[in-house]
Amino acid sequence: MARQRVKLKRSAEEIIESAKAALEELRTKPAGDKTELDARVKRLVAINRDLRELSLYHTQKLLSKDSAAERILDYLLLHVGETVEGEEIDVVSTISEYPRRIREWRVQFGWPIVRRGRYYVLESDQPNREKAERWRRMNEIRRTDAAKRDKMLALFRAFPGQVITYAELQYVSRGADMRRVRELRTELGWRIMTRNTGMPELRQGEYVLIDPEPIEEHDRHVDERTVIAVLKRDGNRCRKHGCGWHPKDRAQGDPRQYVELHHIKWHVAGGRNEADNLVTLCNVHHKEVHRLGIGPADFDAWLGRADE
Repeated sequence: MARQRVKLKRSAEEIIESAKAALEELRTKPAGDKTELDARVKRLVAINRDLRELSLYHTQKLLSKDSAAERILDYLLLHVGETVEGEEIDVVSTISEYPRRIREWRVQFGWPIVRRGRYYVLESDQPNREKAERWRRMNEIRRTDAAKRDKMLALFRAFPGQVITYAELQYVSRGADMRRVRELRTELGWRIMTRNTGMPELRQGEYVLIDPEPIEEHDRHVDERTVIAVLKRDGNRCRKHGCGWHPKDRAQGDPRQYVELHHIKWHVAGGRNEADNLVTLCNVHHKEVHRLGIGPADFDAWLGRADE
């Protein structure tokens, strides 16, 4: 339960005299029964309130007078790059839920506040606007009436190519089963990568949507054993001569971000989902072969032609 809010209503002398009177009443032996215990706890509560009001008195010229959250930020801004103990923030904020307010400044408003055990460090005197915008967008998605899986997809599509965490997916979907992410990938064709599905550099619980468009529906139904066999046969590399791109070659700024299977005889023309009709291409060359409309008669020549 949060503490009762205090306001600065007395002078420093009045506050100190009040605390001294309560302390004098406690200059005695430990409580011997419930009645004595209750009375002394109430005296301690009164002292605690006096101390919090005294904090407001001594910080009023440098920190916000009205908002505990603003007092926290004001104090951290006076100590940018310095280690601040949690108890200091407890004192200047006069609230017990100060960790929650610090989290709000960090997550909702983008202030770079790092926690190290019971200590905090404000690393810069400027907030990270991108993080603040990300939080705003996440809450916008969270408040919609969409299904949980659709909220997850909305988050991926809001930040294509960026790492989405397990915690963020849980937040926007209000605790959806993480199997929904697998459904987005395997049933609906969204290219969502994890450390086990093409992006080993990711950590556990991190996901990246690497293409803003889903895989063509017919490509979603190739048997998994066939997919594995084709990728193994082709060395998990783009077969286009002069390319040979492999997922381990992924680099920032390179449009090649994944490999996928192409039907040599197009599926719409009756091409089968069999290994001898499938070939591994990077996403760039897969789009090119479709853009050029290359069918089976011209495919080998296109595949083997050296890049100009």
